[in-house]
Amino acid sequence: MFLPKPVLWSVFSLLVPFARDASAQTIKIDDGVPGYSLSYALPEDLCWMNRLSVATPTTITSVELMFGNVPTGRPVTICVWRDLGGFGDPNQALLLTSVQTQVKNGGQQTFARYDVPPAVVNGSFFVGAVLSTNANFDPATMDPNTPNQGRAWFATGWGPGTFDPTFPGAYGVNSVATLGVAGVFMIRANGSNGPTPEVFGAAKLNSAGCMPTLALNGAPSASSGSGFTLDAAQIVNQKAGLLFYSLHGRQNVPFGGGSLLVVPPLRRTPTLDSGGSSLGADCSGSFHFDFNAWIASGADAALLPGATVDAQYWYRDPAAGFPIGLTAGAHFGIRP
Repeated sequence: MFLPKPVLWSVFSLLVPFARDASAQTIKIDDGVPGYSLSYALPEDLCWMNRLSVATPTTITSVELMFGNVPTGRPVTICVWRDLGGFGDPNQALLLTSVQTQVKNGGQQTFARYDVPPAVVNGSFFVGAVLSTNANFDPATMDPNTPNQGRAWFATGWGPGTFDPTFPGAYGVNSVATLGVAGVFMIRANGSNGPTPEVFGAAKLNSAGCMPTLALNGAPSASSGSGFTLDAAQIVNQKAGLLFYSLHGRQNVPFGGGSLLVVPPLRRTPTLDSGGSSLGADCSGSFHFDFNAWIASGADAALLPGATVDAQYWYRDPAAGFPIGLTAGAHFGIRP
């Protein structure tokens, strides 16, 4: 039975850009724009989760969630639960798969991805995290704009280390709506092809006064040979650049007067030329790179089906205070 306890919830503002889904590899309900993070006031375990759903059996291989103000490196358990009754009630949820790991990207306003032992879901299921918290932390970031509709839930333990995620209903799981809090948590699940392609993070304003744009076109595939491009525009003309990428996740840390959005170690493509106007400095430059052709070239043997890639363009911008330019990031999984 859930026992009411004194609760103090705190909020802080977050803003990140959002790109519309290009496919259905990622199962989510958030709109990509977080607004505040929640915390339990007492020093004990906090469990928070979203109810998601799929129309056909789907193998979940990774979970993505956004942490608020909580130290990076703090122990956390990432969980996927089966909806036993099929009624969307987490008090009837049973742990399906989980991984004990550590907080990544704490307070960075970006998603952290965790691989989980593959598990098949069908219809309604739950995805979330369990973490020992206190009044100094705000771990559970929310999207305040998406209606709750019985899809965001929380539970607490009886002291640090007491919450067993096997059967959350033993502790009493409650809708966040009972707290007068709007929205759903920033939690997603990915199928075996990895995450849906999306643009994330913010570009750096360049010395010509333009904010570079990034568009993802086509579908990433290990077998197609071409047809998935990362297209950057509003780049300073006649400058050398490259696309760097990582298989180790995304982040959001200060770098070169902008933000480094991918986690080292970094891999890089050959040098590219922004082109554009041959005289003066303006924003007529652009970059175009076919990542499927890069996969097909065999230049990186790690680019296999199911891999998750995070990428960002870097280019020279000598007139800037820090003489480099940066685009937003690209996040995508590779299909067969």
